[in-house]
Amino acid sequence: MSATFSTAGTSVFGHLARRIAKASCVRRHSRSTVGRGRNWGRLEAAMAADRRWYELPEAKQAASTGDFGVLLRVARTAARLTLAEAGQRCGYSAATLSRIERGRQPLTDVTVLRRLAEIFDIPPELFGLAGGEARTFNRLGGSLDKVHGEEPSREVGDGPVRRRDVLGGLAGMVGAALPVTDDGPAAIPGRVVSSLEDALLGNDPPPTGPVDTTRLRAALGIAWCDFHACRYTRLSSRLSGLVSAATAAHTTADIDSRPTTASALAETYHLTTQVLIKLHEDGMAWSAMDRARQAAREADDPLLTAETARISAIVLRRTRHRVRAEQTVISAAQALDAATGLVSIEQGSAYGRLLATAAYTAALSDRRDTAWELLAEADEASRRAGPDSGFAGVDVALYKISVARTLGDFGAAVQYARALRPERLGNVERRARYWEDVALALFGRGAHAEAYQALLAAEQTAPQEVRYRPWAQQLTGALLTADRRQALPGLRSFAARTGVT
Repeated sequence: MSATFSTAGTSVFGHLARRIAKASCVRRHSRSTVGRGRNWGRLEAAMAADRRWYELPEAKQAASTGDFGVLLRVARTAARLTLAEAGQRCGYSAATLSRIERGRQPLTDVTVLRRLAEIFDIPPELFGLAGGEARTFNRLGGSLDKVHGEEPSREVGDGPVRRRDVLGGLAGMVGAALPVTDDGPAAIPGRVVSSLEDALLGNDPPPTGPVDTTRLRAALGIAWCDFHACRYTRLSSRLSGLVSAATAAHTTADIDSRPTTASALAETYHLTTQVLIKLHEDGMAWSAMDRARQAAREADDPLLTAETARISAIVLRRTRHRVRAEQTVISAAQALDAATGLVSIEQGSAYGRLLATAAYTAALSDRRDTAWELLAEADEASRRAGPDSGFAGVDVALYKISVARTLGDFGAAVQYARALRPERLGNVERRARYWEDVALALFGRGAHAEAYQALLAAEQTAPQEVRYRPWAQQLTGALLTADRRQALPGLRSFAARTGVT
């Protein structure tokens, strides 16, 4: 890329170390004085303002004139993806994708249009396709929970069993064709041991033919789209097959192709680890993390190594190895700086993500000064990388909410949340994290009604985040306990549909 990430000739990591060491430079953050129980008047306004990119005039004009390249560019920009990142998802080079967006390579093939609509969550009708030919997500006012071909869950049970139901659907997509299904979670919770666990242990049957790496990349891109859209049930039907196919592709690759297949394998394990983290399957996440590290070492890509270290740190801190987790991401940031000089936008973005992860990890250990210093440095990195990078100011703003909430500064977390419009966060997974932090911070301040409204906003944004994630079920249970006078209308029906008794 022509744009560079300038360090002004100075080691950013060295600058960070000096800033942390100097007590006089420590930023102090005082607790907010927002009144206890004050109604957050902007909450519903923020929910109403959460509009989709396809409502922008530019998108509407492009759809009306059949300028599909512009539609693709607007969707990619809204998802905060660079050309290179978007190209990886759909199997195109950045140059090819750029030609498509500029109209120099027309989009006329219906199969290609369907695939792009799926990968970039473009409403199919904007591409002139019938509504059933590609799925959209998170339309306001519609039923967001129902996955095509799946009936909404009616079961009521505890969190771990429901999470194992989701993992129980991890089957299919094994073989050269890499088929994609929309099957929902398996009915039997024990199926978890015969799906993803088997894939990690190598017990799944190998693909019946050679794996097309281009199709593998495209399938991996679609799976990442499902993750970012919080479509966990549909993702569960893809993931074990992806692991098996990526493993087979790497095992059978010739010596020249192994770095490429190792990269795809590492990214597959990145996704697998993140899903397992989401579902609190920490033991399996540790195994997937170890596989990712092995593949990343063989790929020998500094950016891939950095992302592997970041995800490893998340697993480490979830298994009570917080000091090691913080050391891992800080060392990775130092190594990335030394190896690359942070001269590209991608390298600067990766550096910022590492520091933000280190900041949140420090906050979990109540090391507040270090947490805010690391986050300040991540903010500086995001400014140097620029607004079009994969890690920008809005990402730092989201981390500020998380860090403040984790440190128990609930008032400050609410204030940071008020300053951030959730629609700026780009994808559903980030917006779900926003509402999670908002709901938990408001509950921490005793603002139960507002916390419930934020929980409803999370459900509207990402229903499967509320349906399957422990934080939402635990908060719902806490609200049920606190609402002795039944002053929160609809709470009990909400609890019933999310499986909380």
